[in-house]
Amino acid sequence: MDSVLAATGSGVHDILSPGHELIGGLSLLTDGQWFWYSDLAHYVERHHVTLDERFIQHARSRNWAPPQLTRAELVGIEEAVFDNEGA
Repeated sequence: MDSVLAATGSGVHDILSPGHELIGGLSLLTDGQWFWYSDLAHYVERHHVTLDERFIQHARSRNWAPPQLTRAELVGIEEAVFDNEGA
């Protein structure tokens, strides 16, 4: 299971489809090394968006199963990622 680093109440619309239909809520996911938005799977599946080969190799090396991060690990990542938000 992916670890949710941040979630919003914002809806995500498919920017590649003509109708820009709503596809879900926006979340930032991580496995502790890579970050991706929750709508990535939709774009890969529906629009065949190509992923970075380094990301694919990383996921493959983990048997396609990201680790479940602890709360402390997520807090540390959050502090590193969002540290400059208020600056």
